[in-house]
Amino acid sequence: LRHVHGYVGELEEIQNSVYNRDGPVGKSLRSWALEVISLKASEYLEKLNTKIQRISLSEKNTKVDITCYSRNTILEIESLSGGEQVSIALALRLGMAHLLGASNLNFMILDEPTTHLDSERRKSLVNVLSQLTNMKESNSSMQFIIITHDAEIFEDSSVENIYKFESSQNGTIVSTL
Repeated sequence: LRHVHGYVGELEEIQNSVYNRDGPVGKSLRSWALEVISLKASEYLEKLNTKIQRISLSEKNTKVDITCYSRNTILEIESLSGGEQVSIALALRLGMAHLLGASNLNFMILDEPTTHLDSERRKSLVNVLSQLTNMKESNSSMQFIIITHDAEIFEDSSVENIYKFESSQNGTIVSTL
């Protein structure tokens, strides 16, 4: 029993010093994930045509800080327009989806992603999502379900299937647009 107790103690020490939230493995994995998400989100922001050129995510205590850059200038998120904030949020979601996509998760549902976006950014959003669905690289293209009241954003786009859902007394009516 003393040997077992000693082994259990050693395993607990390893778990507490290496694998806990603030151990080297946890910190390293979070740092790597934040870097990957930052890089991909910055790429998506470039495609969305915003003045923000780069996003950097960093961990401070138990929170993740978002820093936005326009050239060498740091932009406060609170000072950005609603459309720019939505663009940042969307770019970060796409960056996270990319990170998860490494495990073949190439599907994403976006609920009202056009909220607070002006017409130019709405079109840019559709173009970015179309580019992501049409990527020729193996296993890298994505599929999206977009829930929106802005059906007009899909006019003149390469989106394959658009469905309209309407409530009726007999249930939901689904029609192709």
